[in-house]
Amino acid sequence: KPLQCKYKAVVSTQSTGKDPRDMVYVFADDKYIGKIYRSVNKKLVLPSFHKIGLLVENMGRVNYGPFLHDYKGIIGDVKLGGDMLSKGADWNIWSLPLNNTQSAKFQDITYKPGPGSLMKGQFTIHGRPADTWVNLSKFDKGVIFVNGRNIGRYWPVAGPQKHLYVPSVFLKSGQNEMIIFEVSAMPGAGELFVDLVDKPDVGSCESYELNKSIFNY
Repeated sequence: KPLQCKYKAVVSTQSTGKDPRDMVYVFADDKYIGKIYRSVNKKLVLPSFHKIGLLVENMGRVNYGPFLHDYKGIIGDVKLGGDMLSKGADWNIWSLPLNNTQSAKFQDITYKPGPGSLMKGQFTIHGRPADTWVNLSKFDKGVIFVNGRNIGRYWPVAGPQKHLYVPSVFLKSGQNEMIIFEVSAMPGAGELFVDLVDKPDVGSCESYELNKSIFNY
């Protein structure tokens, strides 16, 4: 059921002791607005819209202390302003398992895609493949697949790891395929590409400190 919301409002997942688990990406009329992360930030101001979409990411489970039973999803209520949407709206809910991205339907575009997009590209290897690392520093947060294999998640702004490892056995001489699922922020104009390098950058755990400001845009 479309939400006829024609005024600026605040969407919130705030509920005592029930933070969203873990990251919630908020879309209004299919346009990415921002993200809500557990207890770090729980509210977003939305423009006028008719339809709201929430993409919830499971970022792994806490395996110690009081949060050992770390259930995932939107545990509490979703509110628009002071109104509760969790119980009053007619939600369409489906999973996004990402276990067969090669079957997705892709099309050539002439515009910059927005967050929440699957992008596919090719690269060519001349000669025998070697161990490779993917530099995704121009991207923000997501998952990459090479020749149908899930290489891993990337989040260079949070670190500490900056590059993802691609074993030589995952590659082949000739044309190879890479699929990127970017959920948060696209690179700037002319930077919609990745670099394949021959050395890793795993960052430094000693200098690593989580910056909460990365969740607030």
